[in-house]
Amino acid sequence: MEPRTFLDALHHAADDYLLATVLEGEAPGAQLLLRGGVPLWPEHPAPCLSGRLPALRQITSSGVQELEGLRVFAERFGAAPRLVVCGGGHVGASVVQLARLLGLPVCALEDRPDFADDLRDAGAEEVLCAPFSESLAKISGGAECYFVVVTRAHNCDLECLTAILQKPAAYVGMMGSRGRAALVRRQLTEAGLDPARVEALHAPIGLAIGAKTAEEIALSILAEIIQIKSARPLTEGFSPAILAALGALDTPAVLATIVSRHGSTPREVGSKMLLLPDGRTVGSVGGGIMEYRVQQLAAKMLAGEEPPTKLAAFTTDGTGEDAAIAACGGSMNVLLQRMEPEKNSDEA
Repeated sequence: MEPRTFLDALHHAADDYLLATVLEGEAPGAQLLLRGGVPLWPEHPAPCLSGRLPALRQITSSGVQELEGLRVFAERFGAAPRLVVCGGGHVGASVVQLARLLGLPVCALEDRPDFADDLRDAGAEEVLCAPFSESLAKISGGAECYFVVVTRAHNCDLECLTAILQKPAAYVGMMGSRGRAALVRRQLTEAGLDPARVEALHAPIGLAIGAKTAEEIALSILAEIIQIKSARPLTEGFSPAILAALGALDTPAVLATIVSRHGSTPREVGSKMLLLPDGRTVGSVGGGIMEYRVQQLAAKMLAGEEPPTKLAAFTTDGTGEDAAIAACGGSMNVLLQRMEPEKNSDEA
């Protein structure tokens, strides 16, 4: 059953969510929630967002985005990184072992039973033992899916990459020399794969740290993956406390979200605070004078003195109250939205 309300949508199992909110331009305040790249809520999104669905699916990190002239805040949250290792040799097993130490869940693929057992012993959460193309057909990929191709043979690498490069992925890497990497790229392009995706292939795989042993190569691979993952920030999303407060609303409230920040501010992009009509708050956008001003603006919105959606900038000029902000040397933009009580699914 499809969710009928925003809260219904967020009560699904943890997944890769993207919430796009129009900041300025056409339909300010309009929103579209995607899960795994698929529109989830609302049932009839604003045309300015539904018409930009391909561009929204390409977003890999949270922040303010310019989409074909439309300025939106894109918030990615809920996605858990997943590592897919193709190949059960010494390097593949070492990658699995190190990924386990780093807390990364691993699905490992091998077509030889003995080597598949080695991957299980190394700590892979899931091991698929079948021809690579058959196993990869069961893996959908995703914006936080990291593929590592370290098979035993050139034809196995091509088999894996032909399937992988047709899936969404955060990272695709293949072990091999520069000469072999160039050959693989040419063969993939000649086979009709997207040239841009082929060019983006990380081959030779890993950071250039002079790795020689299987363990050192695994370290270089995981270091590169972590470097890329850290450059693609997600937000904390909607905390259980804020979700509970939203679900209990019987009168309007205001949700404040940091959409951008500069300098030294206490909270990150995506941090949220719900301001209730009785003056109570759930969550925080940083405390101090900034948060106080957000509360003042929210009170005006609840009183009908401001529009239901407002993008507010809190900057420093070093005078008056701003001197307190200047001491921290930071500024931020906050999106405030008037939230109306939602009906439960069985009431719709």
